[in-house]
Amino acid sequence: MFLIVAQGNPGPQYAHTKHNVGFWVLDRLSSGFRPKANALLAPFSVGEVSGWLMKPSTFYNATGQAVAPFARYHKIPLERILVIHDELDLPPGRLRFKGGGSNAGNYGLESISTHLGSKAFHRLRIGIGKPPSPEEGAGWVLSGFRPELAPVMAQVIEAAAEGVKVWAVEGLDAAQKRFNGIDFRDAASAGM
Repeated sequence: MFLIVAQGNPGPQYAHTKHNVGFWVLDRLSSGFRPKANALLAPFSVGEVSGWLMKPSTFYNATGQAVAPFARYHKIPLERILVIHDELDLPPGRLRFKGGGSNAGNYGLESISTHLGSKAFHRLRIGIGKPPSPEEGAGWVLSGFRPELAPVMAQVIEAAAEGVKVWAVEGLDAAQKRFNGIDFRDAASAGM
């Protein structure tokens, strides 16, 4: 069994913000989310493997409050947990699968690490680029993408949804090899 968690903030005022790109990916995979405890959950199967999609109803920085109890109850191992989140250190148009490692100042990942007692879960990082200055970080993640990036982000979200399926069936290495090197800005400029 696997658990795929999207970081984001609940409520319509946050739906189109950069912080919620993880929710966008899960919305490509299912429309059957139902409320349970601190999250919206949907069962999800790919091939012969099955698990859960989770959109925590806690705020972004408290994601661990939803993830850890669910993972423990269902005895989901860390290497079968994938957290999808926005990433300032990647430009829009890039995504990257990663196994464990630093939380790099992401308070949502820190919450998950603290509540699980480990950083060994997997991540799918979706690039949103850096704000014009560090002081503008909060406003940056809580704003939307520029309109000209809409086609690029649509391709990224579609690829991320496909990547989630690859990760669930074939594992982290296969997902990294297939998706980490793609730059969808190049594809967009080539008219793809």
